[in-house]
Formats: sequence, C-alpha cells, structure tokens
Amino acid sequence: TSTLGGWVEKSGPRMSGLLGSACWSGALLTTAAGIETHTLPLVYLGYGFLGGVGWGLMYLTPVTAAMKWFPDKRGLATGIALSAFGAGAAFAPSVIHVLVDHFAVAPEFVGDCLLTGGGVEVEGVTKAFVELTTLDDGSQVVANTSLVGEPGTPVVVATEADVAKISGMSNCPGVYAIGTGDTGVSKAMAVLGVLYGGLGAIASRFMKIPHPQWTPERAVTYGSAHDGKEEADANSNETNNIGLPASYVTTNTMQFPLLWLAVFGNATGGLALLSSSKVMLTDIFAGVSPDIVTPAFSTGYVSALGVGMALGRFGWSAISDVLGRQNTYALFGLGIPIVGLTPYLCHMASSAGAGGEVDMWPLMAFYSGSVLTITFYGGVFSVLPAYIADLFGQKHAGAIHGKALTAWALSAVAGPMGLAYLRSHSYKSAVEDLLQAIDRHDASALERSFGVSINDDAGIQKLVNAKTLTLEKLMELAPEDFVDPSPYLYNTTLYAAAGLMSVAFLSNLAIRPLDLNKELKQLERGPSIFRASSF
Repeated sequence: TSTLGGWVEKSGPRMSGLLGSACWSGALLTTAAGIETHTLPLVYLGYGFLGGVGWGLMYLTPVTAAMKWFPDKRGLATGIALSAFGAGAAFAPSVIHVLVDHFAVAPEFVGDCLLTGGGVEVEGVTKAFVELTTLDDGSQVVANTSLVGEPGTPVVVATEADVAKISGMSNCPGVYAIGTGDTGVSKAMAVLGVLYGGLGAIASRFMKIPHPQWTPERAVTYGSAHDGKEEADANSNETNNIGLPASYVTTNTMQFPLLWLAVFGNATGGLALLSSSKVMLTDIFAGVSPDIVTPAFSTGYVSALGVGMALGRFGWSAISDVLGRQNTYALFGLGIPIVGLTPYLCHMASSAGAGGEVDMWPLMAFYSGSVLTITFYGGVFSVLPAYIADLFGQKHAGAIHGKALTAWALSAVAGPMGLAYLRSHSYKSAVEDLLQAIDRHDASALERSFGVSINDDAGIQKLVNAKTLTLEKLMELAPEDFVDPSPYLYNTTLYAAAGLMSVAFLSNLAIRPLDLNKELKQLERGPSIFRASSF
C-alpha cells in the first residue's frame, strides 16, 4: 500500500482492481498448493507476498474511487466501500466451514491410550491400549511391544478437548495415525481462490472515477478534520484536485506521525483481540460450557465478529460525517476498558466452571464486548481515508492513505510477534506449574504416558516443541482440584494491547487541524528542488 498508492491514483480503479483480483486469487491458489504439498515457501509466497499485494490493491481501489464521487460525504462513501470487507468477514466463515467439512477426511483411528482411557479387547480377554514410544525429536510412534496398532506408525494423541475443536467429524479421544485423513483446507482455499478472483475481476470492470469537469451539488472545505461539515464555494473539480503531496505530508507535518501512531495502536489492539478471541472462546468458555460453546457456536461467533466489522466500517464512517473524524476516533477509546477487562471475564468463567456452575454472564459480556470492540477496529480504517482527506486534501489522499496503512502492516507483523511472545511466556510458566503439580500428585504419570521422566527437562522441552505435550494433555494427569491455567494465558497479551490502544487514544487527541491554504502557499514558496520532489 505504501508504494502502490500513487500508482492506484494514476492507473485508475479498473486496472488496479483487476491486478488486485489476480494477485489475491493467485495468493489463495499458491497457498493451497503449499498446504497440499507441505511446502512452507509456497505459503509465504502466496499468502505473504501475493496476498499482501492483492489485498492492498483491492483495499485502496474502491476507497479512492468512492471519495472522488462523494467529496462532501467522504466518511459515508468510504464506509460503504469498506463495509464489504466486514461483510466478507461475516459471510466467509460459514462458506469456509462448509467447504472444509466437505473436503475433510477423518484421520485413521489407531486406538485408545492410557492418557485418554478406554481400551480394546484383545483375544476377548484383556483391555489393551496403544503403547507409544517417544522419539528423540519429541514425536511419538506406536511401540514395537504394542498389541494395538502397527509398530513404528507415527501417531498423535488427541484428548477430548482436542476432539471438541474439530467440526464435522465424529471422532473420539485416542491415538490417530499421522499422514492419514485430510483437513480439507487446501482444497477449500483453491475453490475460494477461483471464486474471489472471478468476482473481483468482474466487479473491477464496473468501477470508474468522475470526469475532471464533473461537479456535485455541494462540497466541503478542507482543514476541518474535527467537524468535517463546513460548506465550501469550491466545486468538485477544485475539491478533488487540491491537497498536499504525500512526500510533504510524511516529512513536514506532525499530524501524519500522530495519525500513524493512532492507527498503529488501535490496529495492534484490534488484531490482538481478533486473533485471540476465537481461541479464547474455545480454550476457556468451551471447557466451562461445552454444551453451549460448540464448534458451530464458535463459527457463528466468528461470523458475528465479521458482522461487527461490517457495521463498524459503515456505521462509524457515516457517524464521522456528523461527529467529526477526531471525535469519532476518540470514541474508539471505549475499547480500552473492554480489552483490559477481558482477562477478568475469563477468570470469572473459569472459577464458575471449577465450582460446577454455569454462569452465562461472563460469556455474554465477552461475546458482546469483543463484537463492539471489533466495530471500533473496523471504524479505524473506514474513517481513516476521510480523516486524511480532511487534514491534507483529496488530491493525494490515495498515496497518503497507502503510506498511513504501513501502520496496519507493521501492526500485523510486529504486533502478533510481540503478543505471541507474551503468550508463549505465559504458556511456559503454565507448563512448569502443571509439571510441579503432577510431580506432587503422581511422579510416574508423565513417564507412563509420554516415556519421559518428570525431571528430564530437555526431554520435556522436546515434547512441548513437537506439540506432543500440551496443556490439555497435562491437565489429564494433574490433580482434579488443579485450576486450569488456560484462562490466564492471555492476561499479559490483552493488557499490552490495552496499553497500545491508550497510546493511540492520546495520539489522536494531540492532532491539530492544518490550514491547508497556508501550507499550499508555503509549499509553493519553497525551494524548487523540494517542489520537484514533492509533486
């Protein structure tokens, strides 16, 4: 978006829309090939590079065109354009769920093991379990002495909590053979690649920008990012062709870095909640209320987040035409206490579940609060183009918008990495606490189930790295009164996200409107070398 924003302005929506559709379709198809062949570089090339280019072009194209048609209602125009992104997020989970279930093939069930219980009759006499051997890399295979299963077969142990996360398959806890079955993800992505590519290519042919001499009935002045409502005598041609160059804005104004920081903080906080909310729902609330929080419920929750995103993109952008861009951004600060108090809700749900009670209030508060916060997340980006146009003028708004979206790109890279580090630190601490509890309860339990001593730190770390040893499996060995640490894994992550959102809130309040005419005159009086580089 940073480098292609100016090209989108020059090439027009049809060319940029067509190229964006091709890149996005190619991204999904390449990623599908990488998943099917287990080739990680293909996944990086597809979903990383091609997906980033395609997504950026398909994001900027409709926004830039819509604002030129409605210079007096920029918030509403961008909201309508970007609400499609939220609507897609609401519609896609159900479609993906159906496609994945259609193509999915259940893995081969080998048998029960000591960890999951059960057992099968052998020669009608005894109950036998699959005996497992842990390899040096932490993975597990069927032991040579096992009476159940083919010796040497690579397997994975699925607990009841693991099976509950799989939809569309009537699986039971036990041992499953690795390399059998099919998740259906690669085939589903291939179908979506063809579908999205075709729809984008067709839709892009209908997009256009107004003629340079086109004039709307009324327009607005610039330099009023706070109220955004002052009528102007200028016609559309003047309105759409007045603005500060992107190079000047990014290097000579304080408003741009403050706006960039506001976007970065809100985006990082929103991404933290968006990326962890479903995992929190399945890890925490599903364990407390398994009859309510089913896989279908979780899918519906993801769709609700998408609906919230769509409503936020459309609603907040339209509201910003009335309240003003800065005031609307200030309202997004309401997400700070919601994100900051989410750990408390998780603790309440876990405590009620441990006592044998089902308290619906924490689940309802988590559900509604996260959906409301996601509307703020969607609103940040739908209000942003109009905020930029109000501050710096419409002429180069597309290029400036592309540079401002680098805040989103950085939050998508640095944010999850930092937040994942915090979660991994919490996860490591939880594993250590569980191991200590197991050691006090039954020191030989770990060795019986995983073939590693409770005192073998290196061996345990290999099992954890290989995902052979997880919190769910350790909880099967822990004392019954041990509190599940899952609700506490996200505390530091969400507190950090709330802190970044607070920084964004303060940065937005520090933005002051520019006198656009004064800035343009100052730019015209500047050195010729600067004018050449700016324009």
